[in-house]
Amino acid sequence: MSTTPGPGSMHWRYGGEVRGYLLLVKAGLLQLMLPGLGAGVEQHSDFFNEPWERVLRSVPEIQGTTFDWPRGEETARRIRDFHTGIKGVDGKGRRYHALDPEVYFWAHATIFDALYHMIELFDHPMTAVEKERLYAEGCAIYRAYGVSDRVVPPDWPSFRAYFDRVCREELEITPAARGLIEFAKEPPATFPLVPAPLYRLLRKRTARPLWWIGVGTLPPVIRERIGERWTTRDERRFARFGSLVRHTAPLLPNRLRYTARARAGFRRTGTGPT
Repeated sequence: MSTTPGPGSMHWRYGGEVRGYLLLVKAGLLQLMLPGLGAGVEQHSDFFNEPWERVLRSVPEIQGTTFDWPRGEETARRIRDFHTGIKGVDGKGRRYHALDPEVYFWAHATIFDALYHMIELFDHPMTAVEKERLYAEGCAIYRAYGVSDRVVPPDWPSFRAYFDRVCREELEITPAARGLIEFAKEPPATFPLVPAPLYRLLRKRTARPLWWIGVGTLPPVIRERIGERWTTRDERRFARFGSLVRHTAPLLPNRLRYTARARAGFRRTGTGPT
């Protein structure tokens, strides 16, 4: 019997929404600001040459831990095994390994946090019961990877305390994080999902608003650390943007609202997102 969330779960309902991509900058930056995780990406991937390609390879696999149900555990173990050889020493002489629970769980925590905030910002304010349910599902996915769960907080309030502490005390502007900031402000010359002529037209015009959205979703302590201002006017504009997304998304057909991995899960199980 599958232990990862499947049909009827909150992850099944929300985890495959395209709206989640609005939180990618936040999740990616928070990941890369953890020294061990940032060093692994810097030293063991082609992130600086193919940033979008790396993201577009990773996101569908992560979604597969839910939407490959009832074989989500198999997908999770495949993802874990890919990280077995990712280890070394960072630029400050600190040893790291991708499968250290402190590193691996932080990557999972940023994805879970992004899903939570996608729902809160762009769908509806969550109740305490919903938060605990979503967190319990997220913990089930993490345990499916087969990595030690000794660092996993026991409940939603303790997870929020853990997340805020890591942001305050452990995150720094690593070379990989600095690279992501530069890519976000000045996107690479190509984007795999968009024809080259169209992307050339959109590249400069979309960079600033996409970075602004990313900054708006960051914890205030991280905004300050990377030197970004967020004014009362920004907050009002972001609230209007969130309202627009919240009211527009339900009008979209499933082929535009949900990712390919999610739609494949819906078709295979005969169970949609509601």
